[in-house]
Amino acid sequence: MFRRNYGYAAARAYAIYQDQDFLDLAVISWTSARRFTLSQEQIASGTTYVKEFNLSTSCQGATMAGGTYYITGPTDPIISNMATGFFLVVSALLAEVTSNQTYLDAAVESANFVQSHLLTPSGDVKQYILSDLNSSCTTSPRVDAPSTGIFVEGLVTLAYITRNVSTEALLRRTIFAVATGTLWQGLDGIISTTDTGGHYIVWALTALYERNKTASDLREYIKEYIGVQYNAVIEHATSGGSNIYGSPWTGPPSTSFSSDNQTVAISSLLSAIQLVNDQASSKSSDNPTSSAVPSSSASTSPLPTKNSTGVIVGSVVGGLAVVVIIIVGILLLRRKHRRKGDGPFCCGQLFPTNAYTIHGYINSCFFGDISGASYEPGETC
Repeated sequence: MFRRNYGYAAARAYAIYQDQDFLDLAVISWTSARRFTLSQEQIASGTTYVKEFNLSTSCQGATMAGGTYYITGPTDPIISNMATGFFLVVSALLAEVTSNQTYLDAAVESANFVQSHLLTPSGDVKQYILSDLNSSCTTSPRVDAPSTGIFVEGLVTLAYITRNVSTEALLRRTIFAVATGTLWQGLDGIISTTDTGGHYIVWALTALYERNKTASDLREYIKEYIGVQYNAVIEHATSGGSNIYGSPWTGPPSTSFSSDNQTVAISSLLSAIQLVNDQASSKSSDNPTSSAVPSSSASTSPLPTKNSTGVIVGSVVGGLAVVVIIIVGILLLRRKHRRKGDGPFCCGQLFPTNAYTIHGYINSCFFGDISGASYEPGETC
């Protein structure tokens, strides 16, 4: 699947800055992932050139087209929602910024795959399905926050582009599952998962909040939900003015630095910034996301106040700016390196092996689009 999903970051960066380099990077990522996404033609033949087994062409009467493989090895049959969901999100973002029908068709196909094979009757999303003919369409019994959150984010963009009635209804259904589910949040409404996956839920609802600018019960509910997570992060996941955040957000605070915990906390803090002094339009909305979501049993803490903005900015922007500068610098260096024809650009070349906070991400080859497919054939680090 997308390793660190730089295709997503590049697509979002292009939408904001209109820099062609970001669009090029997003397209490269999408093209790499497309190789490991089942097409209608491959389903018709029952084979795909990236796998060494016969495919299950349909499961429960629905085509397997649109599923993306989690691992690129030729014998691994797992099609996961993490891989398919990220491909859905990037396809939808590219469709939005380019108006290219190819990306829109890919997004629709991915969404249909998840709905047909991984979505549960309650609206949660299973982790994977096995695609080989011998596995008889076996699916994972487990649902989790990352799988559901990524799917919701993809649906948000897809519904915004197409205004398709069926997609809008599916989006409302999955949002209800997110808002009322107890698998990753307690009765107080705080995301309590310990697998650092709760931020996918926050990202998804933030994407919906950003796109639906008109007043609605649903938008107000999402505002409250994001506010609850923000307050949990600053009140329970850290203490004493420390910039070290723990997981889960229900506490207790951590005194040990964890790059994963920091990244997850930043997601919540950044999502809350836009809530401050946000004035929703009083007009009724024709947006599909304006329908009300039934209230969950979760309580809602006070939303961030104006003074909270300083806390968020002070604790996040400095560190985030460093990370962004490093990432953008590496992206541009890698692009320049390839243009010069100097061979593969390896992430670990930039950092010594004893680098502390960033090296863990870079050394795993941040730029690999899909696990096991970081380089062109024949290239090695």
